[in-house]
Amino acid sequence: MYAARLAEFRPQERLLKTEVGFTGSRVRADMQTVDRWNVLRIWEFKIEASYGGLGQILAYLALERQASSFQRDVRGVLAAFSIQPEIRTAVDVLNLGIELVVLPLKLRLAGGIPTMTRFVPVPDIPAFPHHLMPLQGDQP
Repeated sequence: MYAARLAEFRPQERLLKTEVGFTGSRVRADMQTVDRWNVLRIWEFKIEASYGGLGQILAYLALERQASSFQRDVRGVLAAFSIQPEIRTAVDVLNLGIELVVLPLKLRLAGGIPTMTRFVPVPDIPAFPHHLMPLQGDQP
């Protein structure tokens, strides 16, 4: 949904592709964009930006910088509805070259993610009685 509305949220950028693969790896980033200054951005989207998302975007950033032989300005973007404070601190203090983007709440249901969780009862399925189970080797 964000990719489809990129011009609305980031008018200086254009979408290059989604589901971005990297040479020599099976991992895939969520999106790749470029701005008018030719800065390439690799995006990872999360509901909440945590340590896992930070690790992913760091790996994608390293793979892309290596693929471009460090000749291109490449930045990582970790986009989420909420970002853990420790992630902000790590990005700022360590100068990781990652942008943190808080996604607008109006996009929250785009992927079918509810704003609130509801209790859904799980049915009780009784176990099959052992004395009625066929023995191995029995023919139906």
